[in-house]
Formats: sequence, structure tokens, C-alpha cells
Amino acid sequence: MSRRDAAVLVVVLAAVGAGTAFIVGVGPFASGGETAPPTSDGAESPRVETPTPGPPPFTLRIDRITQCGRTCRDVTSTLRNEQAVPATEVGVTATIYAGRGTDGSEVWSGYEWVGSLGAGEAHTATQRVALSLGQTLAVERADGWITIETTVEYDGKTLTVYRQRQVA
Repeated sequence: MSRRDAAVLVVVLAAVGAGTAFIVGVGPFASGGETAPPTSDGAESPRVETPTPGPPPFTLRIDRITQCGRTCRDVTSTLRNEQAVPATEVGVTATIYAGRGTDGSEVWSGYEWVGSLGAGEAHTATQRVALSLGQTLAVERADGWITIETTVEYDGKTLTVYRQRQVA
């Protein structure tokens, strides 16, 4: 696997896994909570904006990642409603930006309509994440940094997680 292929794979994994930091309990799950910006040693920096304080209303598990080309991965994941009540109008958007903020080049974005999820119910879907050579180069030009913005919309509320990670 070439260095560029490895970088693309890491970007894909970061988008799917790290972009959903709220799933594994990273960050302060309080309204508008933030953690410190990235450290100089390249550590990740999550920032979580939730509609209400408390535990995250959803969890996301990555089930499988399969290669569909040199710069392409099919990612299967499961979103679970952790609330004691049904959630309606559920949709998930994940966007990857080159650089240490959302003002850089957008290198990938995906949306999944979920609809309604009963309390404790789950929805499994597969998304194709494919980066062009230009998108891969944008990440390299940003010193290997990416910012992943993941937003779950449900019941008129929005949960957004931002993660920064150096992938190359």
C-alpha cells in the first residue's frame, strides 16, 4: 500500500470513526460544551454541541470497512437511538474538511436519511467514501490535518460533533 493509499484509508477511518466521537463518550456532553483545541503534539481535539445536557441520544458503531478502489471505501455502520422515547425525522450528515477547521476545502460529504427510530432501535447503512486525487492532495497541503463535522438531526434538534485529527 502506498503512502497516499494509507493516507486515504486513515482519512476514511477518521471520518467514520472519529467524526462520530459522541458515540463513544468523547467530549463533554453538555450544551455547547467544548474541549481544548488541538495540542502541539498532534493530539485530537473534539468539540461537541448538543441540544440538551446528559448522555448522547445516539450511538454509532462501525460494523465493516471494505476497499472499493485505491481511494474508495464502503463503510457500514449502525446508528442506535439511546433515548427512552422514539426519535423522528432522523438524518445524519458527515463532512470532512482539509485543515484544522471547517473553512478549508471540503473533501467529502455524505448524508443518510434514517426516518424514525423507536427507543433502543437501530438503523444500519453503507456509505461509499471516495476521494479524488485533488481531495487527497488538499489534505496533504493542510499538513495532513482534517476536521470532521458530524451532525445528527432528529425531532427538530441537532447534535453536532467536530473532530480534528492529523492523518498524514
